[in-house]
Amino acid sequence: MRPLTLFLLPVAAGLLLQAQGPAPGIMAPSEVRVGMKGHGRTVFKGGKIERFEFEVLGVQQNTQPGRTVIWVKASGGPLAETGIMQGMSGSPCYIDGKLLGALALGLSFEKEPIGGITPITEMLEQLKELPDALAPRTPLILPRIEPPKVLKSALQGQMLPLAELMGPTEAGAVPIPVSGPALGAEAQALWKGLPVTFQAAALGSGSGGAEASPLEPGGMAAVMLVQGDLEMAASGTITHIQNKRVLLFGHQLFNLGAVDLPLWSASVAASVPSYQSSFKMATAVAPVGALRLDRSSGVAGILGAEARMVPMRLGLNLGGKRNLNFRFELMDAPFVTPTLAATVLMQALSTHLRGQGFQSLALQGNVKVAGHPPIAMEYMLADLHPGRMVQYVGGLLQAITLNPFERPVIEGISLTVKAEERLDLTSVAGVRTLKARVKRGENLPVLVTLQNIQGVRETATLNVPVPASAKPGRAFLMVGDGLSLAGADPDERAIDVANLGDVVRLLNGSMRNNHAYALLVQDQPGAGLRGSRIEGLPPTAANLLNLDGDASDNRLKRRIIGRALLPLEREVRGLMRLEVEVE
Repeated sequence: MRPLTLFLLPVAAGLLLQAQGPAPGIMAPSEVRVGMKGHGRTVFKGGKIERFEFEVLGVQQNTQPGRTVIWVKASGGPLAETGIMQGMSGSPCYIDGKLLGALALGLSFEKEPIGGITPITEMLEQLKELPDALAPRTPLILPRIEPPKVLKSALQGQMLPLAELMGPTEAGAVPIPVSGPALGAEAQALWKGLPVTFQAAALGSGSGGAEASPLEPGGMAAVMLVQGDLEMAASGTITHIQNKRVLLFGHQLFNLGAVDLPLWSASVAASVPSYQSSFKMATAVAPVGALRLDRSSGVAGILGAEARMVPMRLGLNLGGKRNLNFRFELMDAPFVTPTLAATVLMQALSTHLRGQGFQSLALQGNVKVAGHPPIAMEYMLADLHPGRMVQYVGGLLQAITLNPFERPVIEGISLTVKAEERLDLTSVAGVRTLKARVKRGENLPVLVTLQNIQGVRETATLNVPVPASAKPGRAFLMVGDGLSLAGADPDERAIDVANLGDVVRLLNGSMRNNHAYALLVQDQPGAGLRGSRIEGLPPTAANLLNLDGDASDNRLKRRIIGRALLPLEREVRGLMRLEVEVE
């Protein structure tokens, strides 16, 4: 049994707010009996609200704790051919003039138009906290995993999967159709683990003078996730309007609680029959308000309000022959914004870059966070596909949005990608030192052999300083690109951060993949207690500290005692390790 899903789509044209009459009476699920007949309101084509009929099949209680579904068989319009469609979510249903709830669930491969209604009593109860205005300080939102793991992943140029951040999808969760561009496989993979499906939109916003449906129960509306030079939206039906407050869908968008998203009027280009799950091909028409609440029983917004989005600018330099500039606005939500930014970047690169042959991409950019210096982005990619570059951008944004200290305000994301039809790739082919023993306070000369994609080799010398504070004894020399070194975790204290400012400084100082680095690493005697290092602690005392219940923070720590950098301005791959003796 599969629930009906939303239909997300782009938007167009204009609409005047219509005055609403008095709210209809409400019918509780306890009043419903098998065989009762009623009618619903929805849009099947254009902007015209039409009536469909239904008969109650039964009331299923406790489908989830405290949740009820009223199952009905519908008829009228194209439903005999299409069954219950995606996009009908939120269609208000009435019995004897009383509002029963929102048609919100459907079945895959159904042979008859059978669907489930979310009771309006549950929608009103869960959505009654809808604020008139946004809170001045938005709450901090943390993933279901330890925040240091998010930061470590970002330092390695990788995103953590949404399913890992948000937890497993609940049984019976409503899949959300996201409409807009026809996403490629790599872009869709970014959403793996969430109940999201993607469908290509037939129309874009503002196109063709589409007729918007009235802003009243039964009318179509769209919630914009991305707008600008690429659009992604979720479309469904208005259930109830009281004053300027509007309830929609009868099920969640992402169940994120407080949100701030543009709400648009919408039109239906066509109702598309499908053996698996029919859907409305909808197009958004004009902004009419802001969505402010996203709960399991529905979503709610304020008509006439404005939403705040995250601005993103992207410039593409195609071999110095063409320059393309794009502007987007992204949904501002800690879990979703990084994935949307990665999706937008992936789509732009996949659309405008060649699919085969040698190519190198150079990324420069920054993220502006209110109250902090800009966070620099720098990445080189020599590959047939841009997936690793997209992962780098998304991972860095995850480190910002999912920091454990405060909810950041992202003022803008700015990216420039230069594409060249050649393969700028260098590997670390060999490493040796001119001496196996080095004294404290001296430099350790390191000879690094580099090899390009054509097999041509070159040698460079890096002088790694050995500080006077180094401990006599064994040390390790690690040579490689920045991301490989970050994955090897040479300095276990690197993620000791105490506020968002520390996170920003750490990201700005992180190692890049277009340089070669030589790091001198030592194990430091002592232990840490709840993230703070205690130097020179005897092993017996360190064992006692393990009794505090957080043994992972109480072991010996590695740290970088010296480093040298070789800028190459091309992608570097490889990691080698040598042992040296410090005197």
